Amino acid sequence: MQSNAARIGILIAVVAAAVVLFVVLSGGDDDGGDDSTTGATTGSTTISNTITGPQAPDLIRVENGEPVGGVQRLTYNRGDRVRIEVRLDQPAEYVHVHGYEIEEPAETNPVRLDFNADIDGLFEIEVHGAGGDVQIAELRVNP
Repeated sequence: MQSNAARIGILIAVVAAAVVLFVVLSGGDDDGGDDSTTGATTGSTTISNTITGPQAPDLIRVENGEPVGGVQRLTYNRGDRVRIEVRLDQPAEYVHVHGYEIEEPAETNPVRLDFNADIDGLFEIEVHGAGGDVQIAELRVNP
């Protein structure tokens, strides 16, 4: 027969294990929000898209042949859906995602890129036009 002290010790150990398990499985989500947002890092800021249906695209604007705000930094995880909308103030030949070898015609606006992030790494996104190639974004796909 066990003593009351042994029973209390076992109870405390079980409760402590349950608390640790809860913290580990919760993933350390400190923002208090739900998991209905995705984020892509753009420049020095993070854009969060609230998902109410299809994911809203990340927006890149190109004016006078240069990306507004500089080369955009977009970060996704492998398996994510990449949705990017490029708005050009001048027609170009196409928008190209290196590594994925995706090329979308850029004669009309906006140019929409929509694909699965199934290759991890760092990739350039460029606008190809008569004036040359201009890098507008850097796509990072984490493993």
